[in-house]
Amino acid sequence: MKKKVLDVTDYKCPMTFLKAKEFIKLNINHKKIIILKGKKDLELLKNSLKKNFKLKVTQKNDNIFEIELL
Repeated sequence: MKKKVLDVTDYKCPMTFLKAKEFIKLNINHKKIIILKGKKDLELLKNSLKKNFKLKVTQKNDNIFEIELL
């Protein structure tokens, strides 16, 4: 399975949610990873996504997080 990565570190919520939603729609048959900045944006996006997906969250460095949709 191909892996697709979305980097939304330059955006703040609600743009992170909108970009992630479009990314998920366009990459249905791929492994999906979303990279974002900030704990607040992480929590907001994680709460939205966990209703429909299993998630694996990894902290890359101080303020950068990676969400993998399983």
